[in-house]
Amino acid sequence: MLAVAIALGLATATALAGVTVYKNNFSGRAEVNQLKQADGRHCDKRWRKKARSLLVVVKRGPGACGYRPPVEGDSDGPNHDFQAEGKLLKATPRGLRRSAYLAVAVRSGGSSRYELRVFPKKHKYELRRVPRRGGGGFPKRGKSRAINGPSTANVLRLKATGNKVTAKVNGKRLAQVVDSNAGQVRGRNLEVLVGEKRNTKKDVVASIDNLRLQVPSP
Repeated sequence: MLAVAIALGLATATALAGVTVYKNNFSGRAEVNQLKQADGRHCDKRWRKKARSLLVVVKRGPGACGYRPPVEGDSDGPNHDFQAEGKLLKATPRGLRRSAYLAVAVRSGGSSRYELRVFPKKHKYELRRVPRRGGGGFPKRGKSRAINGPSTANVLRLKATGNKVTAKVNGKRLAQVVDSNAGQVRGRNLEVLVGEKRNTKKDVVASIDNLRLQVPSP
């Protein structure tokens, strides 16, 4: 495990395989504490000792709770390939499950990011860009049988290399977009998120596990 932030800025590179520079399987509280809150106001996170995973509770919607691992690029718009396993738990009320989502983000910072959202109950996804205008091809939305339902894990993977953004779930590619103005998305950070689109004061509960970050081989 890495306990401190690591500079990961890399120039565009062509490579057949990436180099893993960060992993977190939340085997203890120290690993949970590596993640710092980046988004959301009504949030709770804690360690699931028995399951050895991160528990995230969104206490009010609409909104999202986002957490940032201790890794970032040392220059704007780094080439990052970020993966996380998420599960929408049965503690989430049935009436909120259709609008609850899991997400990962790359090049996150300030007012910009690329974000992959997966809605387990609806088996739908969204590949989003902030700012929304200026890049072309965003948001990308669809439905996929590869997306597992609630109480079953989904592995979300989002890769940004140069101006190309690729979204996958459980090993299947969902979308790929070439951003015509990738320089607008200049953030250096990563995020894993749990969100709810409906207006509610009830808890949306999910688990997060097995984070992995890869960068291109030098």
